[in-house]
Amino acid sequence: MRSDGDPAAARTLAEAVALTGRVDRATHGFHTYPASMNPDAARLVIDRFPGPVHDPFCGGGTVLVEALLAGRRASGSDLSWVATLVARARTADPALATPLRSRARKLAEAARRRVDHPLPEEILRWYEPHVAQELARLRAGIRAVAERPVRDLLWAVFSSIVVKTSFRESDTSNRRVPHHRPPGTTAVLFHKKARELGRMLEQLPAGAEARVRRGDARRAPPPPDTGLVLTSPPYPGVYDYLPMQQLRLLWMGEDLAGDARRAYVAEVGARRDFRARGRAAAFRRWREDTAAWIATQAGGLARGGALVVVVGDGLVGGRLVDALSPTVEAMRAAGLRVLARASADRPDHARGAIRTEHLVAAVRA
Repeated sequence: MRSDGDPAAARTLAEAVALTGRVDRATHGFHTYPASMNPDAARLVIDRFPGPVHDPFCGGGTVLVEALLAGRRASGSDLSWVATLVARARTADPALATPLRSRARKLAEAARRRVDHPLPEEILRWYEPHVAQELARLRAGIRAVAERPVRDLLWAVFSSIVVKTSFRESDTSNRRVPHHRPPGTTAVLFHKKARELGRMLEQLPAGAEARVRRGDARRAPPPPDTGLVLTSPPYPGVYDYLPMQQLRLLWMGEDLAGDARRAYVAEVGARRDFRARGRAAAFRRWREDTAAWIATQAGGLARGGALVVVVGDGLVGGRLVDALSPTVEAMRAAGLRVLARASADRPDHARGAIRTEHLVAAVRA
């Protein structure tokens, strides 16, 4: 553990960056999402810096949930349609919990009735036939729901079971692992996940709801009067976030994805970019993207507001990719004063290496 800068801020950052592990508070346990910020770390930072909170790489909405729990206004954006779907569900109005459960129960009952739907081979190869048909019936039922807020929550519940019921090994692995799921259990799982989400939403403050939209952090500034931008942008060369959503795109793309191709091309720091362009060119592009999004977010901060970034070093071809220096340089170039930073080593079990994760805070004068 290493830290420097303003003593009080450095202590907060050091405590936050040391935190690891699962936290099931409120809606955090709903829907898997890769590489999420630790909720307790987000809570510490939010408690330290005042004002409305914005996350321009909001992912599954961890920062937004913690901001709502702290009684703060919250907003977020992301290029990924799955991210915004999940983040909206995790930060939805608690009053939607009851209509969600009611509608999900009816959809699950209908999904157990034998009415087959035509499905493309690219979907069928990932599921047992009866599982694919239960999912198809659920999808058809969701499409028929008139109330947009409830329908969006049902799509999020549907998304939460698409990989779990498939032959895909996990959300982050595309390896095909066939297994048997008894008939009827996919519909039961859908209803169960809807009930879980309803219970979780009821742990949020009454009337709480975050503003979440699709957007590119390099171009979309935070809302006016934002006091804290807290975010964890993609680490260079570590993940391909958007291709991980292959199955969800097959099932829900027609309804929710919009221009998925444009988001795929625009993704920041993607591992495939380092493979295709080569290390030097891809890292140069990542630095340019980092400078662009930090300038945009810093420009939208209120006077005295803070930008706090969680970023980890990449690992490409067995060699580390420095993420800290470009982040600090971009903060300074954007006119921010770097307040404090802290770093901690993390084991990368998949690659058999140690990578370093950093928390950096800067303020607008």
